[in-house]
Amino acid sequence: MTLYSNLDKADVESVTNWFTSFLANPNPLASLSPTSKLNLVNSLLEDLAENGAQKEWNEKARLLALQTLKTLGRDPIGCDLLFSDSGFHTLMAHAHILQNSERLVDTPVSQEALICIANSLLIKEDTRGLFEKHKGVSSSTCRLRQEVLSINSQFLFSRILFLMTVKPCISVKRLIDELDIIDLLTKTISTHVNELSSPDSNRESTAPFTRESVLNEQLKLLFNLMLNEPKLDRDGDGEKSKEPVTTSKFIKLLYPITQILIKIAPPSPLPLAPPYSHAIHALLNFPIEQYKSIWFPPEPENEQYALIEILLDILQTMIFIAIKGDPDSNTDRQSNYGVDFDEVITPLVALLKKLSEEDQTTKTKIKNKLLPDDIDRSKPLEKGETLSARLIRLMTSVMFPNLRDNVSELLFTICDEDAHLFIHHVGYGNAAGFLMKRNILIPPTSSSNLSSKTGEAINPITGQYYQENPPSLTDMTDEEKEREAERLFVLFERLKKTGVMSVVNPVEQAINSGKFEEINDDDNVS
Repeated sequence: MTLYSNLDKADVESVTNWFTSFLANPNPLASLSPTSKLNLVNSLLEDLAENGAQKEWNEKARLLALQTLKTLGRDPIGCDLLFSDSGFHTLMAHAHILQNSERLVDTPVSQEALICIANSLLIKEDTRGLFEKHKGVSSSTCRLRQEVLSINSQFLFSRILFLMTVKPCISVKRLIDELDIIDLLTKTISTHVNELSSPDSNRESTAPFTRESVLNEQLKLLFNLMLNEPKLDRDGDGEKSKEPVTTSKFIKLLYPITQILIKIAPPSPLPLAPPYSHAIHALLNFPIEQYKSIWFPPEPENEQYALIEILLDILQTMIFIAIKGDPDSNTDRQSNYGVDFDEVITPLVALLKKLSEEDQTTKTKIKNKLLPDDIDRSKPLEKGETLSARLIRLMTSVMFPNLRDNVSELLFTICDEDAHLFIHHVGYGNAAGFLMKRNILIPPTSSSNLSSKTGEAINPITGQYYQENPPSLTDMTDEEKEREAERLFVLFERLKKTGVMSVVNPVEQAINSGKFEEINDDDNVS
């Protein structure tokens, strides 16, 4: 291939053909040495500069040049000039977001320049200072206010602002206190929700970016703002604020975020995918008690707790996908779906716990769904494929540590943090590890008087009904003793899995010591 530097840059056709040929190469970087790449990047930026060869080019040539620069910039080696002050000035000029660029320009060329900027902000953190230096945050916010802005540019400006706020910085403070980003996000998120929930909405767009992807980026931006704003020095006295609760200035966003879950159809097959997952992350930062009228709007009365019903339905769907049988022996499903269920489901469980702590009606609804009073007690509570059984199995999981801890906390909360009620609903064998971690020591014998509303005695270890009377070793056959020993073995193994304490399984110990003799069929009396 002819060297780019040898081209007649005034010959637009030759330049266009060179770019087209370069980009058509399946791996254009493979044929470039570090020196050749450095020279090509420098030449491209020189030609794309304000007084460079691009003055003689048409839009197609400029677009191809920026696409070439984007390809080269994916690997930072040899791209020092691209990540420099002059390089960023050139990119921002083509994106029309320099401080003196007041006229809105929204073209494929400006969008390609924005992609180069977003990639640079991601790859080289130092470039965020350059973007701020050239007033890029102010210009991006101004552009997002333009109602005629394309979906592609809305996405790119939202992505850029997201990248500019990943850490507590001056950009976060300026966006909130000077640039009215909260009002802007309230308006744009509401618009996206209304459009996506419309019967005429087409969510299968073939464009590079969609309205749904814009909503996702803006929710991620919002999360950064809510997370980092309390960490900034508000008083100027050099001390960081440690206030964990979102300030009231964000409250106007609570309603449109709840509407994402209520009005937009859930993603499929996993409902805990964007935008639902991003909405739940944001909701975790909002207070509940003083804003119940937004969380649980009184009108219409039959829909007051619609949000809770939706969250519970999502949880059930996700748990039924993630947990089948022993949760620690079926982790292949995570790779099949391309997600980490321990990471994805946990925020939803944490949100349900937070809601149940602040609202009694919500707690009752959650308890009725997760730990119903009419639970099947004909077998140990963790057995079976009901929602409650799967959740109880998670309480002793090793492979889902975050989900295990948060599910245990949620179930304990909806049991009013009453250890005896908790044991009644999940069984002592499943609750022991969690209670010990909480320093709540209740021996199983103290719960042996548990019984159902019908008066049937309940085994406190497993939570199931005794078949007749509580078993007595003196009345058991050898086969029954063996079954009880196997059950005890399983319970101790489950307790060991929690990692809360180190225990020696007495059954295993007995077998190893030779004190336990397995019953063979030949020993039966005919």
